[in-house]
Amino acid sequence: MKILNVSITVRDLAKAVQFYRDDLLLPVEVTSTSVVVPIGSSRLTLSAGDSFEGVHHLAFGILPSEFDFAHEWLARRVSLLQADGSDVILGSKEWQSRSLYFLGPEGIILEFIAREADASTLISKGKNPHMLSISEVGIGVEDVLATVATLSEELAIPNYYDCSSMFASMGSHDGLLIVVQQERLWFPNKVSQPASGPLSVQIEAPAGKSRVDLNSRISIVRA
Repeated sequence: MKILNVSITVRDLAKAVQFYRDDLLLPVEVTSTSVVVPIGSSRLTLSAGDSFEGVHHLAFGILPSEFDFAHEWLARRVSLLQADGSDVILGSKEWQSRSLYFLGPEGIILEFIAREADASTLISKGKNPHMLSISEVGIGVEDVLATVATLSEELAIPNYYDCSSMFASMGSHDGLLIVVQQERLWFPNKVSQPASGPLSVQIEAPAGKSRVDLNSRISIVRA
């Protein structure tokens, strides 16, 4: 499963543009109604919206071979979050990943994640770390297991490695929906709950309905 586009709202569109363009050095495409930030094979679409409680979570995939370079590059631009005294956060044996977490506009929890599954990907090295795609999208819901069942039945999205009443991962290493209970605090700083603001995720999936509304604010759309 691949994540093609993630649409969210921000209160201050200009500040968000400044962050993605000037801090992360990503291209920014401004339209009459929104801002699109290409991130590898994915797109992040931002539009102006009202304030809401909580924050979103997105992870951007990077190459394992560029992890050390990305670590140094990112640390010059943002303050990295820590877990257990380290800003390099290792995934479980099943995930086989290393991550760097940091805060973006309006407290969004962003992550660079390098998965060993991408170790064979060859890309010419540039001045900045290459971001492969939006690798993960965090989704806060009232009932995690019911949401997992809905996504499995209606969009044929498989479980990844985790599935409990508080946390589940669905999809593949190319793209994951991180489904959490809405009261659960986001890792690693554990101070913010999942966003109550609007979220739309467009995915490339093999089968299922064209659109599933998980609630009044969260939609999963199959391309």
